[in-house]
Amino acid sequence: MKKKYIFLLFVLVLITGLVLSACNYYTIPTVSEEELAMHVAGTRSALSTQSAVETLIVQLDELKNQPTCPVCPTCAPLVTPTPIATLTPTIEDTSTMIITPIGDQNDTNCLRFDFLGDVTYPPDTILKPGEKFTKTWWVRNSGTCTWTLQFDLVISGGDAFGSTGKVDFTQDVPPGESVQLSIPGLVAPKTPGTYFSYWLIASPYGNRIGYGPNQQWGLGIKIIVASE
Repeated sequence: MKKKYIFLLFVLVLITGLVLSACNYYTIPTVSEEELAMHVAGTRSALSTQSAVETLIVQLDELKNQPTCPVCPTCAPLVTPTPIATLTPTIEDTSTMIITPIGDQNDTNCLRFDFLGDVTYPPDTILKPGEKFTKTWWVRNSGTCTWTLQFDLVISGGDAFGSTGKVDFTQDVPPGESVQLSIPGLVAPKTPGTYFSYWLIASPYGNRIGYGPNQQWGLGIKIIVASE
């Protein structure tokens, strides 16, 4: 709109000059083409500058109306997992212990066993929070030495399920014989989830033996604690 006004004013000045010239009121100096071009260029430059200033003002208004900080979404707090209790059994001092003869312990085949299966609470058994249970396995003494009452089941990793991590043998097991090994008085955790532990046979000489190719596998407990 301002451009139109300036242009009309310019035209009006020219017309007024022509009229006055025709009436001989006074003489208007002749304007050359170069001077006219300079006037037009100056007018265009002024209009361009004004347009740039107006655009800058609009941009500043837009920036002023923008929020100073974006709204951040509310994130859920990180849940720190409850560590699984690991109980390391105490190694008995055998220096003064009278050990019942079990065979030639220097024989690499002296202490070995085979896992025959779960008798109770197979893997992924569902229990209620705080429920008591007794875990039992079938095993065979596949070594050349006898297991005596001085042998124990000891925990090697995982959750102790409220136990001391050590259970004494209740009978002798000669080579080739099968037996049920049990851990009574276990208690399921109160928090729902999946829990496990592993157990090895311990000799009075301090040996810890499992089953498998390198005797590295422990007797396992794996339960799922669920409220319903």
